[in-house]
Amino acid sequence: MIKPDGVQRKLIGRIIGRFESKGLFLRAMKMTKPSLHQLEQHYFHLKTMPFYQNMIDFMSSGPVVAMVREHI
Repeated sequence: MIKPDGVQRKLIGRIIGRFESKGLFLRAMKMTKPSLHQLEQHYFHLKTMPFYQNMIDFMSSGPVVAMVREHI
């Protein structure tokens, strides 16, 4: 996933290029703004950590680019 700051800084192409140079093939990609419910489910294992709420706030601050990658 490319986080909101990477999307805002227009680094999507560079980040995808780095994955590809490591042998990870891009199968699917979608720009989306995850819901609070999705973020709480995705980061459930970190709920007891002191940074949890800051992370949820950051990840919900803007769109992200979700990707499915495959090692070729």
